[in-house]
Amino acid sequence: MDQKERIIEQAMHMFVSQGIKSVRMDDIAQQLASRLLASFTISTCAPSILSKRTLYELFGDKEGLLYLAMDRYFEKKRIERAAVCAHARNVLEAMFMVLGGVMDNAEVIQRLLNNLRKFYPAVHDKMTREGTPKSRRDLQEMLEKGIADGLFVDTINLDLAISVLYYTASAITVRKDLILPAGMTEREAFVQIISNFFRGISTTKGLLLVDDYLKRYEPAKTV
Repeated sequence: MDQKERIIEQAMHMFVSQGIKSVRMDDIAQQLASRLLASFTISTCAPSILSKRTLYELFGDKEGLLYLAMDRYFEKKRIERAAVCAHARNVLEAMFMVLGGVMDNAEVIQRLLNNLRKFYPAVHDKMTREGTPKSRRDLQEMLEKGIADGLFVDTINLDLAISVLYYTASAITVRKDLILPAGMTEREAFVQIISNFFRGISTTKGLLLVDDYLKRYEPAKTV
């Protein structure tokens, strides 16, 4: 991994764990310099210390580095979702797994997006413009496979189905503007809404898989 890649990777971890606003370019430079020095023994020639100036020369400003770091973070999440799908028995189970993963990471993702929107709107807008089409394309490929496998009816309007699914999922995981019944957790609501969505577009074969999935994965009801 070259220097630029190491910087992006380190910045990504710092932005996610410490907060986008609180991490300064100085902090990233100091952390990278400390790690670089720690990797060398006393008998080895120490490398030149990474400076804040180097970061600005490579990335222009904090927004330039922030965009690349966040793009890497969300791309890693897409890769993780693809790896999870590889173990699914069918595309319907894969979609439940993917959406469940979105729910599991909702708190971190919401915090990152809110901070981007508030403090770095240009980066937020760029991430949204580029990320939304990728997510919609992933969903479309899954729905098309479900139709080809006989799990979903072939009369559904894919664009509408994707919009409904995307909007509903984000209402719970990101926007938090869905009013839940008293005593119902976000995960319970998410599972119920998503499973009802899939029931609405499933064939008889697909309905059996939805019910089977819920028996195995539906979270326990709160007492």
